Amino acid sequence: MLRFDIIIVGGGLVGASLACALKNQALKIALIDKSPLNSKPLHNFDARALALSLPSIECLTVLSVWQKISDTASVIEAVHVSKQGHFGVTKICASEYQLPALGYVVNADDLNVALNQVVESLPNVTVFRPDEIIKLEKTVQGWTIELSNQKNLYAKLLVAADGAASSLRKHQGIEVSIQDYQQTAIVTNIALNQPHQGVAYERFLENGSIAMLPFGNNKIKCVYVVPSDQTEILRAQSDIAFLENIQRQFGHRLGFFTQLGNRIFYPLKKICAEALYGDRLVLVGNAANTLHPIAAQGFNLGLRDAATLAEILVQAHSVNQDIGSVEVLRRYADRRRDDHQAIRYFTDSLAEPHVFQWLGILASEWVMPFKRRIAERGLGRHQNLPKLCRGVSLT
Repeated sequence: MLRFDIIIVGGGLVGASLACALKNQALKIALIDKSPLNSKPLHNFDARALALSLPSIECLTVLSVWQKISDTASVIEAVHVSKQGHFGVTKICASEYQLPALGYVVNADDLNVALNQVVESLPNVTVFRPDEIIKLEKTVQGWTIELSNQKNLYAKLLVAADGAASSLRKHQGIEVSIQDYQQTAIVTNIALNQPHQGVAYERFLENGSIAMLPFGNNKIKCVYVVPSDQTEILRAQSDIAFLENIQRQFGHRLGFFTQLGNRIFYPLKKICAEALYGDRLVLVGNAANTLHPIAAQGFNLGLRDAATLAEILVQAHSVNQDIGSVEVLRRYADRRRDDHQAIRYFTDSLAEPHVFQWLGILASEWVMPFKRRIAERGLGRHQNLPKLCRGVSLT
């Protein structure tokens, strides 16, 4: 039996971030992931993109991850928001807040590889990959796990970082609330005939939205959200017809669209856990919240989960408190509650095709305090940020 303090199930971006956050600690960590690590990130036209907020950059810098990918990141210097068929726009600029950027867009595969390079170098972390749980039993003081490689593990605390369909969440009987947006996100990369100037765009349509994120030279990541009943029509369109449709809906603020990448279709649902912890088990990332992609908040929220949990576990262990106890896990849930609720409301309000969007655009342009609140929420800057997201090490 291999004994650990913490077992993290799920070696994706949030699970690997948590393992990194616990580096150099007197805690023995196991990380289990069922997928092999892709050591050769995709760098062709269809690479996956991920938007990072400034607190996320602070956190990844402390974890020695940002330094590995910063050279290839695309800066977001401004965000332009508009609504189709209505006058009035708002533009939020980094210079208004004396910031070097509002955020950055990175190749998601690059980030995954960089995180796992750090994880593999940590003496207090043991990685089991590719591997998965075939038997799971709860004891009074922890969990025993049998893996598909026939190894047996024990830990005081189990962390569910295993995504929206979390098997650990289901095993613990934690209920979820599900909201079907009746929308589909079509994600693709688009080449431009001119530079994007580091400007990201959010354009609200009558029944959906289009988000454009800078992603490399003269290229953008497009997230086109449409009612689900239009999905098959758009799936059947040729690349030329689809690109013309996007151009017509978005306009020419980015010039002309010249090339379309592969289209990936995602039905959109909000899945929120009714509780963030169970008996010696705690949820992070998409296992806790799976959100609408319109505000690009998903990974940033999950990273704050990981940073907060790491901080609380380190504090508890330093005073010889049981890291799997209800008191410790409740402290994590209490710290995360306000952030989760605020981000859910923020994304839901943007996702609804309602006049609120138009009024919000006008108000954010003409009423500076309101504009600042919108910017602060989008930037992920708010009270009670975990130490790592303020650039403060846990050691």
